[in-house]
Amino acid sequence: MRAFFLAAAVAVNAASAPLSSQGKPPSLAQLEAEARADSNDPAAHYNLALALAHDHHYREAEQSLRQALQIDPQYAPALLLLAEVNESQSPPSLLMMKRGQRLVFVRADPHADQDHILKRRAFLLDPLLEIEPPSRDLLPVVWRGTLSQALRAYDAKEWPDAIAGLETVITKTVRPNDSTRVPPVALWFRARCALKTGEYDDAVRYLEWLLVLRMRDSATERSWNPFAGEELRYILAYVYQQAGRWDEAIRRYQELLELDMGLDPAHSHLAEIYEAQQRWPEAVEERMRAIQSNPQAASLFYNLGATLTAAKRYAEAIDPLEKYAATYPREARVFYLLGVARVGMGSADGARAALTRYLALAPSRYVDQIEDAKRRLAQVPLSPHDTR
Repeated sequence: MRAFFLAAAVAVNAASAPLSSQGKPPSLAQLEAEARADSNDPAAHYNLALALAHDHHYREAEQSLRQALQIDPQYAPALLLLAEVNESQSPPSLLMMKRGQRLVFVRADPHADQDHILKRRAFLLDPLLEIEPPSRDLLPVVWRGTLSQALRAYDAKEWPDAIAGLETVITKTVRPNDSTRVPPVALWFRARCALKTGEYDDAVRYLEWLLVLRMRDSATERSWNPFAGEELRYILAYVYQQAGRWDEAIRRYQELLELDMGLDPAHSHLAEIYEAQQRWPEAVEERMRAIQSNPQAASLFYNLGATLTAAKRYAEAIDPLEKYAATYPREARVFYLLGVARVGMGSADGARAALTRYLALAPSRYVDQIEDAKRRLAQVPLSPHDTR
């Protein structure tokens, strides 16, 4: 078994960036055609939803996002966009409240709790999801012009210009023995620039600095970027993981879990690290702990089955994979894994059925995995009653 294809079975969605990040976006008609042609590809539905939301077709965008999440409930960009689409569809109502001797009107979103859950789940799955920059009105007045230019450069992916502007603000606001005057927005996007350019040490430095500030300078900054305290610690652990500094990442995830044992994505990220190190017993244990933390999340059973398959514990993998397939029958990758596991168990008929099902469902962009599935299917021995 080639580990590459098993890893792809878990993470193949992440390998294809949303089309909005790949230059000029296709037309709405093209995206609709792609979603119809690749109806089992969550990325195709997400890209269509992104275009629909951009054109203010929020109801249709919501439908496309729910299609994506019916295929892959772990598709973090879809979770985040669904929360934003919900907010756009539900204009906040006005509540009248009495404060002292005055009556004031407060805007209240009736779906705020649900949207918060979606955003938090998206963040926990992928702590590096892009956050929209704050509006110009929320930027510190003194540095509004410089920061606006830097954030425009960031949006345009002009990293040197973005870094230059952000560094100007950071350098000129630092005072001897007092780094708390730096606007958190500058540190946050400077860290993001470092991540974009693969400079993980710089990213860690700015995130650690931001953690010390804990977003203390203004409530308005928290309104666009809620990350403070434990959330930033979680981001730091994830950055260490992406940088391959696994011992530090493990230590930080474990510290977070001491505070919140119900943080199932932290268990999942620990499992990913142990898988990369081929520490299979520990990886399986973390997958089990994730399920114990959140037994209602069907995707965690998929993750467990994928890890057990990669560890060649095929018999144990079948049950969680079948459980997931029953809940998400349009998710092609689970049938790929079932095929691999059944081949490993010597179940020719079961392997043939699973791999055939995978090939019928697989999105066209899963090119390498489709070729591997075809190769595996061709190697499945015929059963005694098969006359072919």
